[in-house]
Amino acid sequence: MRTDELSVASRFTIGRRSVVDVSISGMLIVDDDEDMRILLAAYLEDLGYVVSAVADGESSLQWLEHNTTDLIFLDLSMSGMDGLDVLKHIRERGFDVGVILTTAHGSEDVAIEALRIGADDYLRKPFNRHDLRAVLDRAIQKLSLFRHNVLLRRQLGVELSRAAKVQADLLPGQIPILVGWDLAAQCVPAREVGGDFYDWQQIAPGILSLTVGDVMGKGIPAALLMASVRAVLRAVGPNSSPATAVQTAASALASDLTRSGAFVTLFHAQLDLASGRLRYVDAGHGYVRLCRADGRIEQLPAKGLPLGVLDDEVYEEGAVTMEPGDVLIIYSDGLTEARPDLFHAGASAVSPFGADPAKAIAQSLIDGATSAGPLPDDLTVGVLRRLAS
Repeated sequence: MRTDELSVASRFTIGRRSVVDVSISGMLIVDDDEDMRILLAAYLEDLGYVVSAVADGESSLQWLEHNTTDLIFLDLSMSGMDGLDVLKHIRERGFDVGVILTTAHGSEDVAIEALRIGADDYLRKPFNRHDLRAVLDRAIQKLSLFRHNVLLRRQLGVELSRAAKVQADLLPGQIPILVGWDLAAQCVPAREVGGDFYDWQQIAPGILSLTVGDVMGKGIPAALLMASVRAVLRAVGPNSSPATAVQTAASALASDLTRSGAFVTLFHAQLDLASGRLRYVDAGHGYVRLCRADGRIEQLPAKGLPLGVLDDEVYEEGAVTMEPGDVLIIYSDGLTEARPDLFHAGASAVSPFGADPAKAIAQSLIDGATSAGPLPDDLTVGVLRRLAS
């Protein structure tokens, strides 16, 4: 056999488009028939491949522990460990190889079983060069496509990690110092990135802008829309009332939301820190609870439809005054999906939070939702407490 390393580039296409060039150079023959090993090796070496060979299944697994190859021609009927058992071990151990089973006693049932447990193709003995080349080409194309997809998934993972960092950086990095108030928020995407967000700005002395939004859907499309909504509100919020800011955002994003078929629920408010007066617009969000100091829980009524539902929707403001000891909790539907028992009794419920700090309340709600398993949806919780003193 030839020992110098040759590389054969296998280019394949899907439709008319070239997908990738993948170098497939190594072949391993596993067969207890010495004549078959010699014959098959001669065929493969003539095609330019680097060929190795072993005589039984146990030796093939030992060889794979210390060497690499691309394709294995694996005899089905061998003394000791047969080909199907070897194939099972290869797949269980995760070796990155294609496998072509060869046998002189082939049957459709055996072929189906081999393909079911991970064979890439099936070659019946005796075979000629044409048979070998046809099976080899199919196996190479399948292996090349698999490796290409693995590479794409790795690249996508890197890009998603970068996108997750960018999205996290869009959230407020620091909690502002608010005399007489305690503020906290947390966002947990169901995937690497998501459509939930929260934001706050001190738009004027003594005035805090507070926003929680939820873009329909999950993943990258929702994240892109989330960034657009946040950018518009940040641009118009400092010089606008809550209703004007939301109305402007709805108009600016109407075409994008229409094209994407998405909508955005939004709670956008401005708080007068001195008086505790909270002016707000609830655009189809609804997940807002005001926990009074005496334990009562009030639900703030929604004031409009989500952005993207109707182009001519007119948004109106609501207002409420937060007294010392009151806690405002704003959250996304990811919390109710994970914790359907939360606030189930509406206005008659009794707040369990007592005098807990805002950060502890938010963390408690997040922990209660994530402890049950993977989140079904993005989850955001924002907590604003007016201190009792």
